[in-house]
Amino acid sequence: MKYNKKICVIIPCYKVKKKIHSVIRKINFKLVDKVLIIDDFCPEKTGNYVQKYNFKKVEVIYLKKNLGVGGATKTGFKRALKDNFEVIFKLDGDGQHNPKDISKFITKLTHTNINFCKGTRFKNSSNIKKIPALRLFGNILLTNITRINCRNFALTDVLNGFLGIKRDLLLKLNFSKISDDFFFEEDLLFRTSFLENNICEIPIKTIYFNKSNLSPIKTIVPFLYKHLKNFFER
Repeated sequence: MKYNKKICVIIPCYKVKKKIHSVIRKINFKLVDKVLIIDDFCPEKTGNYVQKYNFKKVEVIYLKKNLGVGGATKTGFKRALKDNFEVIFKLDGDGQHNPKDISKFITKLTHTNINFCKGTRFKNSSNIKKIPALRLFGNILLTNITRINCRNFALTDVLNGFLGIKRDLLLKLNFSKISDDFFFEEDLLFRTSFLENNICEIPIKTIYFNKSNLSPIKTIVPFLYKHLKNFFER
């Protein structure tokens, strides 16, 4: 089914050269009008690697310095807004998200009044069992704190980076206030909560690999500090 909305997918890329080809190949380009690969000053030169394949509807944007996943995604957001896309997705380039799930998001974002959809791995008990214990603990802790800060107790998986958002809502956000690093997903929810809190969570499968750019130990403490700042701002 083709939807009458201009749809863009943003994929921030840093050290994902081994996975990015597979991710792009799984995207349904009958639904998606453009894919923006944001090469976040990647030492593996992921952007150059992607360009060798001459994918149709895929454009690579090169950053002159590493901005972090949030900074790279915001660069993609700005470009998508400039090009008048109406529904904008962000998914990770490491293969942990299945691009085939985009169709589930599109249905909600084009046929309802929902402006923000976010993936969740916590609607299925078999999915939860696949998450390493330390990551699961960190996710539950940070999700509960985000619920409090956002005044939204329906959220279940705030660390999930698979999201779709409508143009009108993105235009209302002040990108300069949203974190550039891995705190981006939680901070985006926090900033959005001042505008609306009707976040639709879409069940997606859990895909985990042995290696991740995100260290649970190095993440939880800094995130707690940033959440504390958001709490007092609220």
